[in-house]
Amino acid sequence: MRKIIFPLLALTLVGSSAYGVETEITVRAKAHDAKFIGSAIGGVKVIVKDAYSGKVLDEGFIEGGTGNTKKLMKECLKRGEELSDEKTAKFVAKVDIDRPKKVEIDLIGPLSAGLGALKLSKELWVIPGHDIKGDGVVFEFYGLVVYPVSPAPHQFFKVGEKVKVKARIDMMCGCPIKKNGIWNADDFKVRAIIEKDGKFYKEIPLYFTGKTSTFEGEFIPAEKGSYRITIFATDRRNNTGVGITSLAVM
Repeated sequence: MRKIIFPLLALTLVGSSAYGVETEITVRAKAHDAKFIGSAIGGVKVIVKDAYSGKVLDEGFIEGGTGNTKKLMKECLKRGEELSDEKTAKFVAKVDIDRPKKVEIDLIGPLSAGLGALKLSKELWVIPGHDIKGDGVVFEFYGLVVYPVSPAPHQFFKVGEKVKVKARIDMMCGCPIKKNGIWNADDFKVRAIIEKDGKFYKEIPLYFTGKTSTFEGEFIPAEKGSYRITIFATDRRNNTGVGITSLAVM
């Protein structure tokens, strides 16, 4: 009787070895309405795992440049056209597999974003010897990075002393916000919620200062106590971000 070997079984038999087949997976991270995330903002941690067992197959960091501004932000791309180039930030994972394997890819970052850092995950099948190249597996990060500049955490002030609340707001890729720039300062709304001893005290606006990515507001505390300042930013593209600092009034 003639034997029939199904394609998947045949692939398993051919690909089986003590070490498997080294297969590459290119991984990139892109900021929503902006460019790729790379070294300029600390990079992104990548962990590639077996989707079923959780075993780590490879790990590393997305590093490199943010990509071509003209192509990413000004041109209309055709289907199948690559977004990245040779210098665009990426991590190339290498996994040894002897059969098709479902993997989970976890990304954590941007690593210098503080509270703005996010964790994203995707699952996909990887086939032995079938490298995922080009743009690769692209993760889209929504959000804004909010760095409180002042006051410094637990900085001391006196009752009646003016407090300047200042923050730097960036896209997830670290791309700058400017007046009439690609990321126009007029498209961003920044405010600060101020709490005193754990209770709402007031909310104030932060305005663009004219300096790249910098927004500022002020208030005058009328009472002694511990103040917590939550700075939040939004834009017209559904990006949001939060930064937190504090002060003490004596």
